[in-house]
Order: sequence, then C-alpha cells, then structure tokens
Amino acid sequence: MVAHINAKERKTSKKRKKSPSLSDLEKTLDKVFSQYVRQKDCDAGGTVECVTCNQLFYWKETDCGHFIKRQYRSVRWDERNVGVQCTRCNHYMGGRQDDFSRYIIKTYGYSAYDELMRLKYQTMKFSRLEILEKIDEYKEKLERLNERRD
Repeated sequence: MVAHINAKERKTSKKRKKSPSLSDLEKTLDKVFSQYVRQKDCDAGGTVECVTCNQLFYWKETDCGHFIKRQYRSVRWDERNVGVQCTRCNHYMGGRQDDFSRYIIKTYGYSAYDELMRLKYQTMKFSRLEILEKIDEYKEKLERLNERRD
C-alpha cells in the first residue's frame, strides 16, 4: 500500500530556505552603510552635523546623503561620496550639491573629488559575494563604533 501525501503536506515538508535576492541584499547593505555613515562622526550623545547646512541633529533624524546619486553603483557605497545630511538638505533642497562638493574637497581633497567624478561613469556590477562582504564589513565597523562608545 502506497501512502499518499496531499499537495499541501508535500509543500510544507520540503520547503527550502530561499536565499535573498540581489535587490534584498542591496537594501540590507544600504541600511547598514547608512547607519555607519550617520554614526561614525556623531558624539557620545548621538549628535551629528549636517555636512551641507552645519546644523546639529540626532543621528537617527538624518539621512546618508550621496554627492553622486545612488543610481551610479560604482560610487554608491564609496565612503568619500556620502555624508550626513538633514532631510531638508537631502530631499527638499536636492542634496545641496554645491555645498556637498565643497565638503568633499575640504574633507578628502580635490583628487578624491576628481576620482569620484571619473568613477561615476564606470559601469559596475557587484556580485552577491561582494555585497555580502560589504554587509559584513559595515556590520563590523558599526560594532567597533558601538564598542568604543560603551
């Protein structure tokens, strides 16, 4: 006699864990990277300065602003291309690109600015492994930041 398993039982008994999509991994990296960028320069109380208007905010109330927009993957997760921005500067004032460029030149130098502008037009596709490695890298950096503050 053959035991029959209905379709519902078969589906639930053989469910395989689906690995996250590349898009899901990029969202995770965006989140961890943003947390790192917004926390790395904050003080012990969590206060950080907007790189474009110089006003002070609690780090959770800020954005990880990109000088060269996120659509350019070659610089999307380049730390030289990002800075803490308040929502007003980042969303409502178009990122205040002129002030952001001054911040990049002042912080990293004109050569870094030139390199970012050059990298902007390079096509870049990250593999799953590269994205997973970046996620791990920024999780570790966040842990080190939090250890220093404790």
